[in-house]
Parts: sequence; structure tokens; C-alpha cells
Amino acid sequence: MLYALQTLPGLGQLAWHEAETHLPASDGPGPKLVGLKAIPGRNDIVLVAYRGGPRPFLGLRSSEDAFVVAARGFRIATDDRGLRQIYAAVRNSEDAARAIDLWRRATGSRQQNGSFRVIARTVGKQKFLRRDIGRAVADAVREGWPGRWNLVEDDADLEVWATLVENELICALRLSDASMRQRGKARHLPASLRPALAAAMVALTDPAPDDVFLDPMAGAGTILAERAAAGRFAEIHGGDINGEALSAMQENLRGAGGRIHLSRWDARRLPLESGAVDKVAVNLPFGKQVSDEAQLPDLYRAVLAEVARVLRPGGRLVALAGDQRLLEAARASAARALRPGPRHRVIVLGQPATICEYTRQ
Repeated sequence: MLYALQTLPGLGQLAWHEAETHLPASDGPGPKLVGLKAIPGRNDIVLVAYRGGPRPFLGLRSSEDAFVVAARGFRIATDDRGLRQIYAAVRNSEDAARAIDLWRRATGSRQQNGSFRVIARTVGKQKFLRRDIGRAVADAVREGWPGRWNLVEDDADLEVWATLVENELICALRLSDASMRQRGKARHLPASLRPALAAAMVALTDPAPDDVFLDPMAGAGTILAERAAAGRFAEIHGGDINGEALSAMQENLRGAGGRIHLSRWDARRLPLESGAVDKVAVNLPFGKQVSDEAQLPDLYRAVLAEVARVLRPGGRLVALAGDQRLLEAARASAARALRPGPRHRVIVLGQPATICEYTRQ
């Protein structure tokens, strides 16, 4: 069956890597990447062929929503013929009944009938509107799919997402709810990371059971929570210079087990011994987090110097920054022991940013 994962812009490849490595083996071949689509500024969509059931998709942490694909259409025309093609592709899909069954398995629903709503999205220069796509899909569901489904505006039993990317239609049923995106975060702070982005950063540190892990500018603790959820560790250290952030951090990590140490500190002067840390992930201030951007070069140099000091040789740093050139200049000036690695361009709160990987020489 074909499934779809939806994540933040730029995280599609990382979301696929998590799916490839974490989906349990089933009869026959493992998961296969079918395609990666971009909704500019909104989402990446990862299409995954998988023989197993839907529930493992709900445990993937670098994605925000999971779907099962009920219908696809290709070579969709940009004029009114396209609406007729969309209607036919959805109404006559041979995968609709199986997709509804998998939706029931994922959600625990036993409904044969119920309410549904359509969320329509477009990428391209079609001559019709999103609401026209929604109307064509809704008519197709009511007239062609098994069961009796009543169209509503909100609070539907079944969510049908119809995404038209240029001339390709992906019509999918949402398997996940808000908990996959929010993960029970108790307190938020302005500019807090989305959990999916924090999870992707943690994954790039290559978590290991004997890790001593650090986030020196932890804010509300999203990265720390994702590291705690990623598997066993020796210790986790996190802190922030802001007292409100420390309070939020403590609340959000309250249910996490293991040796987790949370402190109020200045990331430029960490109370940790040299070489005491194996992995670091940090969201460096940028954009809305910064009141005076002129302070960033000095701040980045001081923080990177401290990270290089506390990281053991061979240790890994994953840093998120709004200006990659500024980060690289700070590294070249104050932390040459950090060897640059791959870069990943993402969109954070509508702003371009880069996840940068480093290894301590």
C-alpha cells in the first residue's frame, strides 16, 4: 500500500530516512521511497510504499502527519478537464476501500458510514480553484466510495486531503491526529522548535545508548525531550540563561526517565568539564528570537568555542541557524576543531534556516 508522510519544508529526506530505518520489516521487501513532493513554504510530502499496516507510521517523529493514499491521478489538465479527471481518479480508485480499512485500523474506528471533509491544496498554475478541487473530490467520495459519507465543514470523522502538485493528484486519508504533531508538550515559548524538527536534529547526532547529550540553549526543552524519546542514553544536560525557559523545560521534561540535568546557565560559560559530552544539538538564536542581530557574531563565536571545548574528540554537533555564513564565520574564528559536515536547508516559522552538522576533531 502507498502511505504519505507530511513534514516541515526541507525535512522530507530526513523523514524518509527515519521511515526507512524504523518501519518494522514485513513480508517481502521493506519500505520503498516512491516520491518526495514539496508544497512550497508549507510542507514536504514523502510517498512510501509499505506492505505492513499503518500504525508504525504514527510513531515516526520527524513527520507531523501520516496518511494512507486512497487515489492518485496523473497528467491532470490545468483547465476544467482537470476537474473531471480528478473526479474520475477519486471515484474509480481501486485503492479507496483498502485505504478506508487501513484508516479504521489506525484510528480504531468501526464506522462503515460517517462524516468527512476535504482539505484541498495546489501547487502550479491551474485555471481552477482549490474549492473546485474540493467539490470534485467530495462528489467522488459520496458517489463512488464504499459506505455512506456525509460532507461537513469541521470535526469530521474522516479527513480527505487532496493535493494537486502540478499535474499529479495525491488523495489521502489522514491517519494521525494532533498528538503526532504536538506530542503532549506542556508549555510553549515564542520561537520554540516544532517537535518534528527537533527530532530530525536529534537523529542527525546519531543517538547511542552511552551518549552524554547536551543542548546548551534549550529553551522550552523540545530537543531534550526528543533525545529522551529517541532511545537510551547515559546523561542529558540542558540549560538556558532565561528563568522562564528553565521553568518550561522542567515542566516539559517532567515525565522523562533517566539522568537528566536541567540548569540555568550562560551557554558561553558551561559548567561542564572539557571533553565530557558526546553529542550536542542546539537551536541558535535567529529571526524572532533575536532583539539585536548585531550581537549574534559574538554570541555564536562564544557558544561554538564552549561546545568545542566540552565535546569529546569524535563527538557530534548539530546546530540550527538562520544564517549559515554567519555560523561558519564563527566556527572558523573560534572553533576550528569542529569539522563541517552536511547541510540541510529548512523553513522555520516561515524563515529559511539551515541544519549544520559538525564533528569534533
